[in-house]
Amino acid sequence: MSKTIIKIEDLKRSFTMGEETVHALKGISFSIQEGEFVTIMGTSGSGKSTLLNVLGCLDQPNSGVYEIDGVSIKELTKNELARIRNEKIGFIFQSYNLLARTTAIENVELPLLYSTKVLTAEEIHTKAFKALEQVNLSDRLDHTPSQLSGGQ
Repeated sequence: MSKTIIKIEDLKRSFTMGEETVHALKGISFSIQEGEFVTIMGTSGSGKSTLLNVLGCLDQPNSGVYEIDGVSIKELTKNELARIRNEKIGFIFQSYNLLARTTAIENVELPLLYSTKVLTAEEIHTKAFKALEQVNLSDRLDHTPSQLSGGQ
């Protein structure tokens, strides 16, 4: 039996814009099992970004259940949410959010510095190098974001 890593039940999120209320998420429910690959698709304005912001613990729903590994996100503090984002969630933003004056290897090392698992500088460098090697960027370690293509 596979483990449920994300559980969403009757999730709702709305925004008030002036006098209008926009219902971005209208009671969605689903679960994701360990090892599953999931794609979020929909038309413009269908709530994809809102859902991803909630899933990434960057925003809170108005109502409903959201659990990661059996932990309810609703009552977590800012620090606890930051820990969840650091340990359980990976985001690739459309704008990349890389530090412009920092090399590729340093950009990859940065999140590891905030890991709750204590790592030596050598372990951090090795993990970052292996990650860049997996995506065929080991020859671009010392390049800054402006020296990389959008696909890189």
